[in-house]
Amino acid sequence: MTKPLGSFSAADITAAAAQQYSAGEADMRVVPGRTALLIVDMIDEFVRPHWTPYWIPDATAQSPRIAAVADAFRAAGAPVIYLAYEIGMRGLNFPLTETRVPIGSGVTDYEGEILEEVAIWHELRPKDGDLVILKHSYSGFHQTPLEGVLRSLGASTVVITGTMTNFCCGATAREAFWRGFDVIFAADCNSTDDERLQEAELATLRRGFAKIVTAAEIIAAIGADSPGTAHVAAPQQGLPEKETA
Repeated sequence: MTKPLGSFSAADITAAAAQQYSAGEADMRVVPGRTALLIVDMIDEFVRPHWTPYWIPDATAQSPRIAAVADAFRAAGAPVIYLAYEIGMRGLNFPLTETRVPIGSGVTDYEGEILEEVAIWHELRPKDGDLVILKHSYSGFHQTPLEGVLRSLGASTVVITGTMTNFCCGATAREAFWRGFDVIFAADCNSTDDERLQEAELATLRRGFAKIVTAAEIIAAIGADSPGTAHVAAPQQGLPEKETA
């Protein structure tokens, strides 16, 4: 029964919020033929062990799982789109504000060495038909062609995987939501560098932006009643490679 206005206690509000953060479920789903996979920032700078101060160990660990999701999308003829952080052009395509917050304060120490030549982590290298979109800030939509590409593909739902959960992946999820896309966010295919903040970001997305699911659920859903037709996409162009030792 709906409570009347004016009758809500502080305990009511706290209990309702707690339930939605922990167990809320968005009315969103993977729709075969209308869903695109986004793989966010699974590049050497964040995934290659020990190479940079921006390495996310959980991203490395999750790489095989993300690869399995990508293979399921390809088998279903569904789009696979890589979003890759790039700050070439002498950094002029990169928001200078990012150098004034703690996470970006050391980027200039490695100028010319990182984030200027895109190298997707070798376990996740794009395959023919996949797309790679360069981005220059947290969001995969900000000043990129991503929205136009998704509209052209006929996608109404995006599945988000990659790193970092509470920065680029979360920002991309929010922007997709604001643009009217249903958002499916893989709890075990998005990573960050602090487990507490992983859970906090998942809770926020669960309550207000996305449906939180597992890789296994995504793989099962994308294969269900799949049309099996190839998506329209240009052949993958070669990317510069880096040593992956």
